[in-house]
Amino acid sequence: MRITLLAIFILISSITTANSACEGETCIDVKADQESNEVVITVKKGKAGGEASTSPKPRPTPRPTIKRPWIPWLPKPVATSKAVALGPKPSPKPRVKRISGSQISDQVKSLIPRGEIITQPLDNILVNQSVNFLTNTPLHFTTVLVVLGTPITIHLTPEFFWEFGDGNSYGTRLAGAPYPLMLIENTYKSSGQKTVELTTTWSGFWRAGSLGAPIDGVIVQKVRRDLEIRPARGIYRG
Repeated sequence: MRITLLAIFILISSITTANSACEGETCIDVKADQESNEVVITVKKGKAGGEASTSPKPRPTPRPTIKRPWIPWLPKPVATSKAVALGPKPSPKPRVKRISGSQISDQVKSLIPRGEIITQPLDNILVNQSVNFLTNTPLHFTTVLVVLGTPITIHLTPEFFWEFGDGNSYGTRLAGAPYPLMLIENTYKSSGQKTVELTTTWSGFWRAGSLGAPIDGVIVQKVRRDLEIRPARGIYRG
């Protein structure tokens, strides 16, 4: 299942979110969407009450007309008046900027680690033989996204759940280790094809300057590998 980090819906507005972490005019919220396996980053900037005024525009107030005396040998003066607008000017509407999900996804999806299932021995696994399992998934993942001029650091750590295909399973925060440590092992009691599935669940927190909070939700990644378990032949010595 593809894992993507997706920063969408970047909004400059005057509305703050109750679940967001705010500092000054900047509010940041980071959530993980389980259905789409995406991290959603929302950044909001702006003062409260920054909406444009909807009150009617005041009518201009005419200046008083001043009459001047008319002298017969001069042209007759013409009375003029100049309108002057009074009252506050309406505030401009907030700017709204949207960044499409595909742009951010293309930028960061290649940075997400995707591990593989490794076994020792690699093949020719026999019944009743202890098999060592491990993955090359890193135990820490950190990336930085600059959203609306604000650097946001994402920290993720994985949890692993192994299903060995014979009804046995094992959960751990360790990625396993090569022989002779054998931190994750399983012994198959019957021959045939076994499908091993490794579920990696990523969780963590984000930080932007003095702001930071746990990421709401988790990201789940699944990988599978088929193993052919061969029957062991007994050798009798007289």
